[in-house]
Amino acid sequence: MWYNYNVYLCKTGGGGVKKLIFVLLAAAAMCLGLAGCMETSADDLYALPELSEGYLKLQSAVDKFLSAGAEYAAPASGANRQPIQREDIDGDGVREVLAFLSVAGSDRPLKIVIFQNIDGEYSEIARIEGEGSGIESVSYLDMDGDGIRELAVGWQMGAGINMLSVYSMKSWQISQIVNTNYSEFTVCELDGERGSEVLVLRLSPSDLTGEAEHYILTRDGEVVSSTARLSSGLEAIERVRATPLLGGASSVLVESTYNGSGLVTDILAYRGSRLVNITVDEASGVSDATVRSYKPYCRDINGDGVLDVPRPVLLPSVSETPYYMLEWYSYYSYGGARQVATTYNNYTDSWYLLLPREWIGSFAVSREDGASGERTVVFSLVDGDGQRGRDFLAIYTITGDNREERASAGERFVLLEEEETVYAARIFVNPDNFPLPISRELLKDSFGVIYSEWITGQT
Repeated sequence: MWYNYNVYLCKTGGGGVKKLIFVLLAAAAMCLGLAGCMETSADDLYALPELSEGYLKLQSAVDKFLSAGAEYAAPASGANRQPIQREDIDGDGVREVLAFLSVAGSDRPLKIVIFQNIDGEYSEIARIEGEGSGIESVSYLDMDGDGIRELAVGWQMGAGINMLSVYSMKSWQISQIVNTNYSEFTVCELDGERGSEVLVLRLSPSDLTGEAEHYILTRDGEVVSSTARLSSGLEAIERVRATPLLGGASSVLVESTYNGSGLVTDILAYRGSRLVNITVDEASGVSDATVRSYKPYCRDINGDGVLDVPRPVLLPSVSETPYYMLEWYSYYSYGGARQVATTYNNYTDSWYLLLPREWIGSFAVSREDGASGERTVVFSLVDGDGQRGRDFLAIYTITGDNREERASAGERFVLLEEEETVYAARIFVNPDNFPLPISRELLKDSFGVIYSEWITGQT
């Protein structure tokens, strides 16, 4: 409810509905404060909650700006999208209130007004003003570890043009310590020696190049930055995620569309007091080992907390359609990689199978769809010449009203049940006499569903 009303208010401005913000804030506070069960009449259920004195005073403070023509201007993206936010900026344990506003006709129309509760009254204690058409995103971070938050604000300057400003808030004296253009930015902790850091990513659409710049704030107030190149040929940044590397070092993975339909992963780490791209090849300018022709995202395939990078490997061909398995690699901070798993991923039917090592190089797959509401992938042995041998496994994706019955018919057994889909399998061979490890238990343990966040542009 709170979030949906925020979106509405951002589009329409404060106007006659601005009091809904405070009604909803009060309702949430009252709900959180309830304990046990109470008898409530129907009239009570439909009545608006009474506003606390604190919320009324906050409303009055913000209303002075709205009455003078200001409108709410909530950040458009990121984790902090509310037009009114609460954050402990000065580290005293009490959260300040930040109102994100826009005033038409002003030279600097975007306003971030910070209120502090002093003796029960909300008073403006600081204000940040910016140019542009909107606020793209905002992040709170402590860059030098002193307990006082800095504020990172992305200003929308025009179509595809963003400017990042990082503000020091010490003693409520606002000073801009970083000002730079960006395509994406994120808060990270790469060096591990002080507080948080800011990582800025920039792409040049004209020549398909890009760079990353890493900003550190030292304890004496100096901003230190270093840059690293991104892979050449990048078209758009798809995902930016922090992950530990093998050995424990921190990194940021940047996944970008590449060469029309592919994906490439750049891994950024902090080494020798500077930012480095541990996967880019200096000769080619591309992270060659992390380029793939289609778009599976990196993920923690083996559950050890490290995001792994997939590499497609063509399977032996037993049909006109090419099929691939994915080898998954974890990286060290010096750029070396270790293979941690191999999977067969069926993106059409949204499932994957973790492959035993003994299977690698010994099997091929093909589709043999038949009955309505049933899609089938068959695993077959292949000989040294790549010729198809006996079939040893089929995995079924079953939909429809009688899917549970069909999933257990004959020698089939259920691998996994989803809301509208049942995944089942059938083993065609005697596991005791088969050269590859296979059993119902192994298949159930190795089978998983591919959700939309795995890949780009697919569900």
